[in-house]
Amino acid sequence: MADLLEHEGQSRPEVGPSSGPSIVDTPPVGSPIRGPLSRFLPRCFAFLGYTVVVAVLGVALLELVSWAIWSIHPVTQPADLENQPGSPVYARVEWAREFWQEESARRSKPTVYVPFRLWSVTNWHSKHINNDEGVTGVWRRTMNSASCDPPHRLTVWTFGGSTMYGTAVPDWATIPSYLSRDLNAGYRGCVVVSNFGVEGYVTDQELILLAEQLKAGGHPDIVIFYDGVNDASLAWAPSGHLDAHFSFNTIKARVEGSLSGRLDFLQKSYAVRLTKEVLARLRTGKSAPPLSAKAQPNVVTTLDNYEANLRLVRALGEAYKFKLYCFWQPILIYGHKPPVPFEQQMITRDMSGASTDSLWFLTIAAVYREAEIRAAKDGNYVFLAGLFDSTTEPIYVDEAHLGPRGNELVAQAIATYIQGHPEQ
Repeated sequence: MADLLEHEGQSRPEVGPSSGPSIVDTPPVGSPIRGPLSRFLPRCFAFLGYTVVVAVLGVALLELVSWAIWSIHPVTQPADLENQPGSPVYARVEWAREFWQEESARRSKPTVYVPFRLWSVTNWHSKHINNDEGVTGVWRRTMNSASCDPPHRLTVWTFGGSTMYGTAVPDWATIPSYLSRDLNAGYRGCVVVSNFGVEGYVTDQELILLAEQLKAGGHPDIVIFYDGVNDASLAWAPSGHLDAHFSFNTIKARVEGSLSGRLDFLQKSYAVRLTKEVLARLRTGKSAPPLSAKAQPNVVTTLDNYEANLRLVRALGEAYKFKLYCFWQPILIYGHKPPVPFEQQMITRDMSGASTDSLWFLTIAAVYREAEIRAAKDGNYVFLAGLFDSTTEPIYVDEAHLGPRGNELVAQAIATYIQGHPEQ
């Protein structure tokens, strides 16, 4: 027996590094994987993490540098909204600095969504700018020069875009505020003016707003539509459909959930804005496509849409017993106003035809020419584009928006026309 055990012990193979495969070499179930794969995975995840961190830091650095360039050396043109305070309209005006601080803060507030019209006036209160909330919504405050009981007053509703709302001026310097002063000076009774102007509105949206106010029980005696620039802008094909609203393509992409709609927040980054400005400057001076071939059909369609809206408003006027007065507003690039240097700089740039923005303004000017012809022929609206032809003082803060004096002159023209046409 001992010999057998000794023989078996001598014949049993030893287990060692050189003994070849053995069952003891197989890792137990659940033990970590060893070998090349176990070393590859950590390296792969580490590389991925480093890549993400470097990419994030790179994007952050790019945005920081773009912001610094944008802030130190602004690339926006003098007529952009950010540069309105530079207009000579506000030179040596004591309250201008405080007002523009409020205006800048107001514009940074998010837009309020409303059904059908998409956006409306945002609730805001400050020393110079007030949007008051009432039973009919939130609207810009009008400084009415008189107050009286409802049975004894004349009610006037005004509709339009930012020029009627009063962008770039205090409450007392809006067209409705001046209009209240002028109408009360010419009427024996009491006139109360309400400002239903909304920044960015075209007549399609104003028509819906008027219908909403009428359905809510409002009873105006006079309704005023003051338009031109916004509706004319729709003739520029890249802006969207010819009977649509501003930001049509952006809103359409968001509603439809397209990739461009999901990523459009990137358009607000300083890096993207700076890139766009650089590319736009590189394109400056290159030959632009002929305006007539590009925009002329749109000019006719745009004005057809505008006049169709006016016919609908007149139908509402007959049904709800109010008088309608429609005015086509002035704009710097059309007419014969003697320009001050600030205004001349904008005219020269906008009418050069050397950039996309310039083509946009040239398209607007083409709409204005057709609007002047139609106004003289049909008399459906009053064409005010030549209102400042003899005004030598500065009145514009950009191509469309006026300072206090410009709004005062517009209100005087509107009041004079209404008083001279009481039976319209």
